[in-house]
Amino acid sequence: MKRWIEQLARFSHRLAQCILFMMAIYITIDVLSRWMWNKPILGAVDFTELGLSMVIFLSIAYTHVKEEHISIDFVFERFPKRMQLVLHAIIHFLTFILMVLIGWSTSEYAIRLYNANTTTGDLTIPLYPIAWVAVIGLSLFALSALLHAIRYMHKGVFINDS
Repeated sequence: MKRWIEQLARFSHRLAQCILFMMAIYITIDVLSRWMWNKPILGAVDFTELGLSMVIFLSIAYTHVKEEHISIDFVFERFPKRMQLVLHAIIHFLTFILMVLIGWSTSEYAIRLYNANTTTGDLTIPLYPIAWVAVIGLSLFALSALLHAIRYMHKGVFINDS
């Protein structure tokens, strides 16, 4: 299960990298077009907004798998090793619960976007698929947090104190 989630997170991160690269090219062409011919590309704002939201949600799970989120642990360092591991497990479990709730809420939002036929302003791109991408990213993040919680709890329970 761990390997499967890591591979999915890595795949979604690579997809986010591709989207970010395409955004950079698109924005560069838009800026050059504005500067050289005074003609911006229609939908540049739509594309940038949608792309950025996908990049964030597709990358968040991979960052969590690698445990590269910013953390302030000067308080944790004062506790014994076992207590640190148990606290990390609790924090990751709470993160799991929070991501499940946010994912659930986002899926309901995606359904509302679909039912309302909500689209972007310039290109009339439907917004509900982007919301479902967010749900996928949040779900991977939640699974990653659950795996970390289990791992830290296992380490905290079975740590050798000698």
